[in-house]
Amino acid sequence: MRILLTNDDGYRSEGLAALSDALVKAGHDVWICAPSSERSASSHSMTLRGEIVITEYAKNRYHCSGTPADCILYASKGKIFPMTPDLVISGINHGYNISTDILYSGTVGAAREAALTGLPSMAVSCSRDKEGSFPFARSAAFVVEHLDEFYPLTSRECIININVPGDGNGKWKSGVLSYLEYHDAVETKHEQENRYFDTASVRFGTSVVLSLKGGVQPIQRCDTQFSDFQAVRSGYISVTALSILPPVHQKVQQALDAMSEEVDCG
Repeated sequence: MRILLTNDDGYRSEGLAALSDALVKAGHDVWICAPSSERSASSHSMTLRGEIVITEYAKNRYHCSGTPADCILYASKGKIFPMTPDLVISGINHGYNISTDILYSGTVGAAREAALTGLPSMAVSCSRDKEGSFPFARSAAFVVEHLDEFYPLTSRECIININVPGDGNGKWKSGVLSYLEYHDAVETKHEQENRYFDTASVRFGTSVVLSLKGGVQPIQRCDTQFSDFQAVRSGYISVTALSILPPVHQKVQQALDAMSEEVDCG
């Protein structure tokens, strides 16, 4: 199978290398187009103004100055590759992309862009074990072992999202999405008073340098059953079928339908 790999951790990441090595060993034709530097939490961000530089750093291996979604867009439409891949796999990400995470994830964003361009795709992520190491080899082996099962399930409308716990029980289960509650804090690094001018006088304002202080594990905000969050917390590898288009909120949509039927626009 011809497989294009990308990620949001950058082309030098350990997870990308582990996945590439495992797929090559299994006999697949592997190509890479990954960001030149880390692009975590870039979601589906794309470069709409300015230029993108794609650099070949080894045979069939490229890094891209843009976002993860750029990697797929420009690789597929920029005549970089002489062939169309059978599959795009984004990962292996350094950290989970489960439930609410998928809204922020550059890993999932790249897989979503692949599907939008007509390429079957998957996203793969994993978390640290108790010793602080990522199970990249085990995650890659899982992908290789189940590739023939999951590949037929991918389409223009659906990507397969895989998350591997650091300390797992060796089993996997399907999981739905849930809302996660994050506990990151904004930390003030520096404040500075600045002068600025308006038409009448000199005024003073403040500029503040802020950073996000993370490290606190999220919790599931709602009681959604059989979620991917619950699966990985219980030691299972979670596998989720993600729709490309966000679902319509049925209850509110029905209310809007009723309103629109009653409105006279003339």
